[in-house]
Amino acid sequence: MNKQDIGTLILRILFGFTFLLHGVAKFQGGITNTVGFFESLGIPGFMAYVVASVELVGGLALVLGLGTRIIGATFAIIMVVAIVTVKLPLGLLGEGVAAGYELELIFFAVSAYFVFANRSEISLDAKIFPNN
Repeated sequence: MNKQDIGTLILRILFGFTFLLHGVAKFQGGITNTVGFFESLGIPGFMAYVVASVELVGGLALVLGLGTRIIGATFAIIMVVAIVTVKLPLGLLGEGVAAGYELELIFFAVSAYFVFANRSEISLDAKIFPNN
């Protein structure tokens, strides 16, 4: 174990926990609200279930260090779609009424990190697939 592994572990756990909470919030707040929001953007309503489930399950998987590259790529796609469909017109920092896409941009960067980073030794991936 080295400093890079410890830093990656901290980032992975906090990032995964953040997405896990976002998924929980979508279901607890009434997924029908999220469905309606998606439909108002021209996105099929069933995608709200897909995104909420990916955030929930993917967030937990990241915390555990399982499927980190795949989850990172999936979260990166979600962030690009969120920026393009919702946040881009607001600008990087927003217009004073709503937040801009600065958070989604950082989330995209962290997601990309997990796609390209070496596998951490402190993860389920390393325990399940030791030779990969």
